[in-house]
Amino acid sequence: MKKSKKLSKNKKPVVIFLYGPIAAGKLTVAKVLSNKLQYTLTHNHAINDVVDHLFTRGTKENGNVKEFLRNYLMEQAVKAGISLVTTYTYSHDFVYPSGVTEQQFVQNHKKKLTRLGARFLPIHLKAADRELLRRVSTDSRKRFGKLKDKKILKELLKTKDWHTSPELKHNLVIDNTNLSPQKVANMIIKHFKIKP
Repeated sequence: MKKSKKLSKNKKPVVIFLYGPIAAGKLTVAKVLSNKLQYTLTHNHAINDVVDHLFTRGTKENGNVKEFLRNYLMEQAVKAGISLVTTYTYSHDFVYPSGVTEQQFVQNHKKKLTRLGARFLPIHLKAADRELLRRVSTDSRKRFGKLKDKKILKELLKTKDWHTSPELKHNLVIDNTNLSPQKVANMIIKHFKIKP
């Protein structure tokens, strides 16, 4: 994780929250944004990999720890005045073991971080299924133990709702099927008028 400098006391920390389906290019875009803005970069797998090492994936314990850590780490970063770019794999029909739906998790996340003084910027990255299937087996996915199997993703695309966005104020939806990560990052910066 790349660290950014803390903000002066009169500036709000910014949380750029990139979410969407597997292989949507969230981390690639997050890296570009982090470099351009000099924000701290964190991502879904920074938490997933640690938790999956300790608790079997799909178990109640695994889900509970991930839900807790995602909330706790972001809250502590905002309290410390750190601006960051983070990624989150979002499936609209997912439910945590605690009973919290995916939509509720993101809405609560935004509410908590905003209440703590952050400027929360949600961006739903999407791509056509054929493009997700092309991207899933690229070399860049190997480093973090990400899903690389086209057959598994094909099944997930049939059974999960990757396209519906949660109800969020100021939510930006970008279909990046034919857009470069650089172009997407520039769109985000321009849309939210983000200054480094």
